[in-house]
Amino acid sequence: MLSGKTAFITGSNRGIGKAVLDSFLKNRANVICAVRKRNPEFESYVKKISKKFKNEIKILEFDLENETQTKDAIHSLYKEKITLDILVNNAGIADGSLLEMTSANNLKKIFQINFFSQIRLTQLLLRLLKKSKNGSIINLGSVSGIIAERGTLSYGSSKAALMFSTKVMANELSVYKIRVNCVAPSATDTDMLNQMDKAGKEKLLQNSLLQKPHTVAEVASKVLFLASEKSIHINGQIVRIGEGKKN
Repeated sequence: MLSGKTAFITGSNRGIGKAVLDSFLKNRANVICAVRKRNPEFESYVKKISKKFKNEIKILEFDLENETQTKDAIHSLYKEKITLDILVNNAGIADGSLLEMTSANNLKKIFQINFFSQIRLTQLLLRLLKKSKNGSIINLGSVSGIIAERGTLSYGSSKAALMFSTKVMANELSVYKIRVNCVAPSATDTDMLNQMDKAGKEKLLQNSLLQKPHTVAEVASKVLFLASEKSIHINGQIVRIGEGKKN
């Protein structure tokens, strides 16, 4: 499905990002793995899987919170004169607190990572994406940005901002034949879910029709579809996964 394509995935060393990486490699894409910090375990994994699928895999290390690091890392790609076909804005952090307990500093941090840095990264990569004949950007949103549950002020708002920006970018970038869509999962079996407090986790699962978290592979399959030419006529859409009881 992605033969000859080059993809850039943030947060690709665990959870949904790693599942997307696996899916893309199985479908013959070359992948640039953006990680905040290198670790021997992930490097060993990349080396092993690259031999299996014969794809080109590059690890790019930078902290999305550090604008200078981010700019320098992306500049290195321009030196290589690559063409980028797919961008998956997956990296993010969770947060849960009531309005009265949410500090301004914490709110700024969540938005910096989950929204501002995603927009900045997209801006920096645009010239590479414009070289593609059919570029695709997939943002990772969340149903928390749609369903207004208690305690989701910072996280839900940051994801809501990213999902709204998806529609704006889709409108503006269509002239360059770059599609922009968003996947909005509900409860997903990741470290992020397991770090939630028991009451919050139970509440999230109660709002799911299946009453259980879906797998990272299920999310990755939707990202793969949106990255491929099978979704060539889909643009500016928010694809919900694990539809909740509340709409």
